[in-house]
Amino acid sequence: MTGQQELPPVLDGFDLSDQSRFGGGFPHHVFTRLRTEAPVFFHPPGTTADGEGFWVLSRYADIRAAAADPAFSSQGGGGRAGGGTHIDDLAPGVHAGTMLNMMDDPRHQALRDLVSPSVDGETVASLEPELRAIAANLVAEAVADGRGDLMVDIAGPFAIRTALLVLGVPRRDWPALHAWADVSMGFDDREAGEDTERSQMSRLALYQYGSGALKALAAEPGPGLLSLVATGDLPEGERPLSSYEREVFFNLILGAGSEPPRNAIAHGLLALAEHPDQWKALREDRSLIPGAVEEMLRWSSPTPYNRRTATRDVEVGGMRIRAGQKVTFWWASANRDEEVFADPHTFDIRREHNPHLAFGFGAHGCMGERLGRLELRLVLEALLERVGELSTAGPVRWARSNKHTVILRLPVAYGALTTVEAPHLPEQPPPTIPADPGQYAISRMLPFNPFDPAFREDPYPVYRRIAENGPVMRTPGGMVVVLGHREASDALRDPLIGWGDGQSVAEHFGRDPEGRPVRQFIFMDPPDHTRLRSLVSGAFTTRVVERLRPRAVELTDRLLASAGSSFDLMDAIAHPLPALLLGDLMGVPEDNMDRFRGWSAAIGRGLDPDFALTRAQVAQRQGAREQFNHYFTELAARRRAEPADDLVSKLVAVEQEGDRLTETELVTTCTLLVSAGYALTVHLIGNGMLALLREPGQLAWLRANPDRIGAAVEELIRYDAPAQMISRTALSDTVIGDTPIRRGESMLLVLGAANRDPAVYDEPDRLDLARRTPARHLGFGHGIHFCLGAPLARLAVQVVIGRLAELDLAIADPGPRHTEGMVIRGLASLPVVAG
Repeated sequence: MTGQQELPPVLDGFDLSDQSRFGGGFPHHVFTRLRTEAPVFFHPPGTTADGEGFWVLSRYADIRAAAADPAFSSQGGGGRAGGGTHIDDLAPGVHAGTMLNMMDDPRHQALRDLVSPSVDGETVASLEPELRAIAANLVAEAVADGRGDLMVDIAGPFAIRTALLVLGVPRRDWPALHAWADVSMGFDDREAGEDTERSQMSRLALYQYGSGALKALAAEPGPGLLSLVATGDLPEGERPLSSYEREVFFNLILGAGSEPPRNAIAHGLLALAEHPDQWKALREDRSLIPGAVEEMLRWSSPTPYNRRTATRDVEVGGMRIRAGQKVTFWWASANRDEEVFADPHTFDIRREHNPHLAFGFGAHGCMGERLGRLELRLVLEALLERVGELSTAGPVRWARSNKHTVILRLPVAYGALTTVEAPHLPEQPPPTIPADPGQYAISRMLPFNPFDPAFREDPYPVYRRIAENGPVMRTPGGMVVVLGHREASDALRDPLIGWGDGQSVAEHFGRDPEGRPVRQFIFMDPPDHTRLRSLVSGAFTTRVVERLRPRAVELTDRLLASAGSSFDLMDAIAHPLPALLLGDLMGVPEDNMDRFRGWSAAIGRGLDPDFALTRAQVAQRQGAREQFNHYFTELAARRRAEPADDLVSKLVAVEQEGDRLTETELVTTCTLLVSAGYALTVHLIGNGMLALLREPGQLAWLRANPDRIGAAVEELIRYDAPAQMISRTALSDTVIGDTPIRRGESMLLVLGAANRDPAVYDEPDRLDLARRTPARHLGFGHGIHFCLGAPLARLAVQVVIGRLAELDLAIADPGPRHTEGMVIRGLASLPVVAG
């Protein structure tokens, strides 16, 4: 983290990347100085998750010109793997390049043209009567007691309901969706920008609801934006919309279509409450309302900045911005620029010249500009009808967010109330969805809740109950869940089952220097997978790995010697050993090992989908991948010039029938071996030792039979494998077990359940190191995608557990704690004490 003393003086100690600094509202004083002294300024890394600095544009003219320049991409590019509209890179293929607001022309414009009829002038005008009635009813209820919270009672509900109306969502489902949106966007139980399990589940629930609505609308179109997305196609020449691109629209519109309006309404009305003369003027002269709306927009600037990426070297304000660098356009600063606005820090509803940039500018100017103005006007008119005086009634609570100017709480007092009959809104039938987002999301997607602490502690009884209905099931949301050993094995071997386009799970791993999505070979189907797997396997052989055994013994003894008599087994042994072994294998010099270990730890949840991670974890994971990619690019270049006896040198030299790995393939393969191999090995060690410490009889057996360590480790992997589940897609119609699988269906293979299938293993819930098994466990997968790093993981676990079994260890307080990973099951800590 950058300390205050390290920040350039022009920032006056204010780190623009530090969310906590925005807890008192937007720092206009900082930007007033920037506009004067450093209008185009390179901000140091500060608290960014990826440790990168970024350019800050603060003047109106520079921002307006740059926003119209296609050299600045909202997707990414310029050699950068990630991109997006936030300071920290967002995942390509999941956010950047897939969501409309993080997509470049011509695809951006084509998609925008497809959905723009839902917010054009005619449509917005047709929505006004219903929106007016909603605003009037909300205001009538909110002001009845003379006091309330303007954000909670009026601004938030109105913005959400407007977005749902535009999407075409049935009114009966509005209450639940409103509640989920409040949590997912940070207006309920958290500060904006800090994810919780509730917010993750709410976001997933919204996504699942939108996906289901899209399927229904594709079969039976209706009114609203979502129907356009479900049925529309892009012009000839553009790549067709993927199902994932359509599905993310619901969350995008619900978020982008409601968060800025709710904050503009709240912030604008706060300004009126703090300027009673302006409120009085509006009460006396309603012709001032259009000007008031524009001034409220300028004043609030609900989206303070957008980030872009320079796709080439470009000069702005006399400063050279390099290709691939991050650039932030601070709209909130442009809207207070002294060169454009007279007396810019004065709130003035009579302002004559007001060319604000509250809706952005250029190709990515806000598509809902008309609707946003209408929302402000309708709420303002409804309040003016009923409220004579408006004043604050307590401290305003701001969220710690630099991406949106977010008011969480706005207590107000309403004086001199006027009774006006509110329009009658028809009653709606009961909602069709439960209020709990977790229940909804999981019931549509999975037959179990991977976020439930009790499930994390012991998922196997849950698997057993589900499997009682058969080894293959189909969830209400349409996902095929496979729990049986034979069925999962068949699915992993079936050439008709694979990754398909793999967009939602694979493309977020990065992009090549030209900005194209890069898919690591474990997320490929033949023939691409076959080619790359064959090339890599030629270098990463069992013989190469076995040569590391003496080194693994040496490292384990060294780590144990420094651990002491009481230590956390995960921190002291399980995490450092795989990183050190992988470093040796790859040829990482000893002086680079600390960085290598840090990146390995950051990338450890690399197989989890984005919805299971916080924004900071996604950025941290992406940043670690980019650091690895950069490091291995440089290391490969050195090994080409000076080969050594390590895996990178072998990957550089490997060749089959004239075919070689491209640089991008080589680098992403190295990163894959680290991301998958590290996490798997760490948690094989942790899970295995926990199982043994809980079964002293088995631990005693292993001490008495050290020569059986190989078979013992296989049983430990079967008993509690880190790789609990893996997704697949049916590439064509097929059959698994007795269940027909249709082309395009999503599949979840629950390997943890398969490894305890009573049809294959006697007493499957019993740990038995002497077990003679009729079938191989699926802890490393099966078929063509069998884990390439299995030999290294086996070697490390055999050495560590064999050595630890010799010690008199016991679980110490406060006991083991499991990680929050969804795909990988493991331990965050395992405190032990030596007897």
